[in-house]
This record gives sequence, C-alpha cells and structure tokens, in this order.
Amino acid sequence: MKQETREKLIDSAFNTFYRQGYQGANIASILKEVNINKGSMYHYFKSKKELGLAVVDERIRQNIKDKYQSILKSKTPYQTLFETLRLSPDTLIYGCPLNKMSQEMVYIDEEFNKLLSSVYEDFEKSISQILNKAIEVGEIPSCTPNITARLIISTYEGALMIYHLNRDRGHYNAVIDELERQFNHLA
Repeated sequence: MKQETREKLIDSAFNTFYRQGYQGANIASILKEVNINKGSMYHYFKSKKELGLAVVDERIRQNIKDKYQSILKSKTPYQTLFETLRLSPDTLIYGCPLNKMSQEMVYIDEEFNKLLSSVYEDFEKSISQILNKAIEVGEIPSCTPNITARLIISTYEGALMIYHLNRDRGHYNAVIDELERQFNHLA
C-alpha cells in the first residue's frame, strides 16, 4: 500500500509536470488527482523538489531506458532506432520530458541540473549501445558511437522541439529521414 501510494504520487507528478511544466504545476492538483492529502505526500516526499527529483530519476530515466534498451533486442537496431524516432511526435505530445524538464530547471536548481545531466548521459549511452550493436551486426559501418549518439540526440531533440512549435509532421520526418540518409551515405 505504501509503495503503491508513492508510485501514484510519482505518476501523477510526472503527468502534471509534463503537461504544465515543473514551475507551472502545483502540489494541490497532483494530490487531488490521486486523492491523497498533503500530510500523506510529505510522508514520502519532503517537498515538491524531492518529488520532482523522483520523477526525473524514476520516470524520465526509466522511460528512456525502457524505450531504447528494447531496441538492442532487434536484429536491425539501427533501422529500429530510426523507426522509433519517427514515432516520437505521436507519443511525446508535449515534447520530450527530458528536454522539457532540462530547459526549465537546469539553470534554476543545481541538484536538478546534476540529475538531468546524468539522465542525458544514460540516454547517450543507450544510443551508443544501439550503434555499437548495429556495427557488430553489420548494419552500419564503423563510427564513433558516443559522438554519433550525441549528433542523433541533438538532431532529434531539435526536430522534436520545432515539431511542437509548428505541428508540421512533414518537417519532422524530413529531418529524421535526412539524418538517417546522411549515415546511410557513409556506408
């Protein structure tokens, strides 16, 4: 029961922060959504900040890990990576949770900055592992996986941000297609 309540709080906070931003969210709406009083919340989290850090560590980090680690099971990890990137605008309706929280919090709070940087590093490692596997199975030529992962993530995050500004799926797909084409051209 206790763990279930804690998980409900984190899930509600994740959804609220994702929709409204961390700064725009208030604890009352999170508590109302899960029907928990403030005293119960403070049993699990001493502050909104502590809840926010749990959201970053236990939801955003885990979501990235789950999404990209599953690609490693594919026989064509490089192709599966780009198929996954093409689906992102449909699944990330309010943008990338990592990017959104980072843009909002990295200059405001050092603890958030360190944690978000750590999550980004994990994201980069996941993409790098996918690239290593793609090299291993002969899907792509040799490259510098960590640098290539940074390029892929930077391009993806930029394209996703622009998609959310103009809602132009064609523009987003063109950027992802071109990114993939550039790498295919190297083969």
